[in-house]
Amino acid sequence: MEAYNTTIYPVFEADQVLSQKDLNLLMSHLEEQDRITRKNLIGLGIVCGLEISSPSENSVKISCGTAVTSLGFQINWKENIFTHYHDYEISEQFLKPDSLQESHLDSIFKYATQYEPVKNCMELVTSASDDNTKKPLTKDFLSDKIVVLLLEVSLIDQKNCVNTNCDDKGKRMEFNLRPLIFPIEGLNTDVFHEHTVMAKAPKLNFPRYNVDPYINIITGNDVLKQFDKVYNDSFIISISDAVSVLYSDFKNNYGSDTNFPVLQNCKNKINEIVNNYKTTINIQYLWDWIYDITEAYNEIAAFRKINPAICCVNEGLFPFHVTLGNGTETGIQYRTPFIATLNKSQEEQSKLKQLELLFDRLNHIINSFSVPSNGKIKVTPSVYGKAMLSEKAIPYYYGNILQLNKKWNPELTENHENDSILSYHSDIAGYSNTKAVKQPLLFDIEPYNFFRIEGHLGMNYKSVLKDLTLIKNSNSLPFKITAVNAVDFTDKEVDIMKFEGRWDDLETDYDLARKRLYNITEFVFNWMNTRRNKLISENILSGQTIDNFKNILQEIKNLLTNDLKEFLPNFTSFYEIFKELNNVFLLHRWCIQLNRETLSVLAEDLIDRLDDINELFLEDPFAVIYEEAYVRWQNVYKDLFFSNFIKKHSGLEHKAGVTKGGTFILVYVDSSIFKAAAPPPSYANLLASVKAYKHNIPIADDVKAELEKSIKFKDYKSQIKTKPTTTTNPCKDETDNIKANLMEIAKYKLDATYTAEMSGFILENFKDLLQFAPTVTGDNQNNSLEQLVIADFFLPYTCCSEGNTIEIKLETAAPPKIEMETLEYCNNDMEGEYEVFITGKSGGSFSGTAKDAIVQHSDRYFFTPGHNSVQTPQTYTLQYEVGGEVSNTLELTIQSPQELAWSFKRDSNKPSVFLFKNTNADDTHSYEFDFGDGSDTVIADNGTTDHNFDFSNSQEFNVTITQLDEICRSTQTIVVTAVGDFNANDFNSNDFYTD
Repeated sequence: MEAYNTTIYPVFEADQVLSQKDLNLLMSHLEEQDRITRKNLIGLGIVCGLEISSPSENSVKISCGTAVTSLGFQINWKENIFTHYHDYEISEQFLKPDSLQESHLDSIFKYATQYEPVKNCMELVTSASDDNTKKPLTKDFLSDKIVVLLLEVSLIDQKNCVNTNCDDKGKRMEFNLRPLIFPIEGLNTDVFHEHTVMAKAPKLNFPRYNVDPYINIITGNDVLKQFDKVYNDSFIISISDAVSVLYSDFKNNYGSDTNFPVLQNCKNKINEIVNNYKTTINIQYLWDWIYDITEAYNEIAAFRKINPAICCVNEGLFPFHVTLGNGTETGIQYRTPFIATLNKSQEEQSKLKQLELLFDRLNHIINSFSVPSNGKIKVTPSVYGKAMLSEKAIPYYYGNILQLNKKWNPELTENHENDSILSYHSDIAGYSNTKAVKQPLLFDIEPYNFFRIEGHLGMNYKSVLKDLTLIKNSNSLPFKITAVNAVDFTDKEVDIMKFEGRWDDLETDYDLARKRLYNITEFVFNWMNTRRNKLISENILSGQTIDNFKNILQEIKNLLTNDLKEFLPNFTSFYEIFKELNNVFLLHRWCIQLNRETLSVLAEDLIDRLDDINELFLEDPFAVIYEEAYVRWQNVYKDLFFSNFIKKHSGLEHKAGVTKGGTFILVYVDSSIFKAAAPPPSYANLLASVKAYKHNIPIADDVKAELEKSIKFKDYKSQIKTKPTTTTNPCKDETDNIKANLMEIAKYKLDATYTAEMSGFILENFKDLLQFAPTVTGDNQNNSLEQLVIADFFLPYTCCSEGNTIEIKLETAAPPKIEMETLEYCNNDMEGEYEVFITGKSGGSFSGTAKDAIVQHSDRYFFTPGHNSVQTPQTYTLQYEVGGEVSNTLELTIQSPQELAWSFKRDSNKPSVFLFKNTNADDTHSYEFDFGDGSDTVIADNGTTDHNFDFSNSQEFNVTITQLDEICRSTQTIVVTAVGDFNANDFNSNDFYTD
């Protein structure tokens, strides 16, 4: 196309003679500039409005609007409603204008002839039209028609002679805008072109996890089963069909050369992945993956419309008309789009490339699902809500992540900023060099309202809680973490010890009561030991009885564990032992008074000591603590189970993470929380021993019974709330009656045929078959899920703090800790025992190179540096392990005594004075001298000392030299001996000789 159709225009001068050609040429130039400005600088097609609708079945409404034809003519339309039509033939003055004298109009009218094939058509008219040939519109008539606005431009000769006036009036250009209708069938597509338009794709709606109040989700398998609603056949087929239609429409309309076969039928690939993973613990990731597929599809479906764009306009596209379509999908492809010019062509090409990347991403998502086998828990900032998938972080469960990164957000990829996309995998090599991407939690999180939490499924829930809490706390992340157990707790008693709870005031009361018992029993131990011989000699107690007292009280101390949670589950067994012990002490008290008219002071003191213990038993502070704990526990323990949790806390959702300010909920399976029916063997054995000891006390049975009746124990069950025994299931009662009758009949028949043992065996099996409530089996209580995290959810609010005295904290408790007063010892300390102080649960075991040197007394542990295993001077290690948790490591340094090198000689001038000297010149220790003659000890700091011995009282002295300021006590002994007769009459050198 030429830059201008009019290549010249006149320039007027004074006194110039003007002709019509000069004026027409100027007008033509200006008019053409207006049209070029519209079509070449702005665009062409329907700019706005001009929408087709049907207010009724027999009418058509064309809304107001504006359009620009490919010749640059502007069409402005005022809204109107049409109820009729008539046959119409396009004017010959438009199709074949007489413009021989107006050559400047040739550039316009040369395009009019292309409307010749469609000159016979129909025109819409209003009900007010006085045209007698008009016909009413009907729904059937309109169903296969399209509406066209034709700008009918006519060159009209205004007739030079009118009546008696023969002045030349020239010609005029007349513009008539006509709403025409044409049948779609047989439509001339050379005039009315089809345009590239992607059909409007329906949105795929993803289901919520659980909104059905009639479905009880109790066990781990129940939790996982709710995820399968997204991979049932009907939902997968709906996804596959929608993706196929969308992709085919894209290829057909835009001529894309992309080739993604899986998008033509993704059902098979989805089913393949589902079958590989649906029986594993990773079912939740299938849910997330299918959600990503639907979101990737929805983002493509919602992608802003790609409009055609051109730079060099073809004026013959629609020179005098725009097509409005018919208001339905059948005519949408004929509606003239707005075709932008200027730089819009580049923008539209960019949008097309982005759209291709979105399809490529969908192809990658479907093909690359893969759950890493060695997952690590990570928290990744993301967005939640109306945001498109490309605005969110890339999830955990995809392979070939570097390629996916290039497709995840087409706009960022186009701007070479795809290395800013956050992902679980953003720290792998080649992903990004930006620290804010590799470690996003260290940087501003304001732009994000969600945190993806991934990599924890299938891991031990205690480890997950510990690691995730560490991540949350170390990064100050604004959400809460809680965990709930997906097991059936019906008719089961939960073992409190299995939970890391805090009992606050009860912990303090328990510690005080335990220490009081320790103090009283320790005092009685010491009192008896210091008076042991006298108690035996006065026949008050035998030595065996004293030892029995000591052993029994020591055992009861052992039952009082450091941790209240360890004590509470076995309280009932403890209580029975406690009662029997009280009886034992009462019987001994009675024996002391038996056959004694008067009691000695020692006997009365012993009775007082026994009364101290009896008073402690009768007060029974442990029963009071247990009562309160049990009542509280009954009120809150059910909140630990998923089935109760979802009923109390509405709004539970699964999105593979948690909103900012929300609560992240881990779901795990742990059936070990239920209390065993039988008490631990240690309790049963001790109770049997105490009863046997009581039985052997030589007191008549009737006297024992009378004494025991005099004791009024506090009933620890007085405050415990139990379920009412009212009938709640008449059907069950009737079934139980039938069961009982069947059992009686079976027993009668079996007893006549089988032995008692065989009859009992068969009856037990028969009884199992008659169970009213089925027992839990592997079908709904999967042992393979034990203590593993199986799913996660979130609440968009902070929950689970209801002000109970008991604060349930399922986070893993702090690991055990061991401490000692000193860490340096000497291997010649054969009698020493040094306590290892344990913080945390008792009942564990020691490890490390010093473990064999640990001895246990009651519930306390001691290190013995004289043990054979630690005799070599070196550093030894010691750790404590309980419940899978390992304590800190102590490093114990073992030393051995040193060889001292002190020498001595007699003073040559003073025979009774000896000089002592350290021959080790490098030795800087201080030494203590005990000269063995009763004199005060002397400290030698400078390696020398002397002493004057008095040989008149003794002929030999043992001088003991002790090294100071060392762990080991290193000593050296020097013997000073006097040799000679000390005879004054024959005084000579032999009379006073010392060695």
